[in-house]
Amino acid sequence: MNCMCPSGATPVLSCHVDGMPATKGSYKPVRNRRTGKALLVGMNKNEHQWRAHVAETLRSQWFAQHRTDTMPRLDAPLCVHAVFLLPRPKSVHPAARPWPSVAPDIDKLSRCLLDAITDSELIRDDGRVIHLDAVKHYAPTPHTVGVDLTIHTIATEEEPS
Repeated sequence: MNCMCPSGATPVLSCHVDGMPATKGSYKPVRNRRTGKALLVGMNKNEHQWRAHVAETLRSQWFAQHRTDTMPRLDAPLCVHAVFLLPRPKSVHPAARPWPSVAPDIDKLSRCLLDAITDSELIRDDGRVIHLDAVKHYAPTPHTVGVDLTIHTIATEEEPS
């Protein structure tokens, strides 16, 4: 699948992150008994582990692909292309459901991924992402579950047409 980034996009990093993609789940407020202040607690117990794994993979891939360069902490307009490769349930035949058109939601997968990219310190803030191209597929084999990720910088901010 081709990336649909705007013209003038330059690839910065491209890699596969293995493992089961997690979602940025819902948060519930919990009151701290000692201070009385409300804290937001994530409902997805796998979110932090996945974010840490993605961040570490991006750091190691950066240094593998750019041996002499330090991580740039990009603060330019960005385009992110993500292909989430999810495991096909054993009970679902490919002819019955060729696409993963069920949970997890692609927007929640993307939110968690963008937070992980920010955690890696490759980018300064995920608010700089002006174009997000995300799709879900069933992984061809159990060993390919994860996300194929490409991050591009955009040389000039284009006016929307």
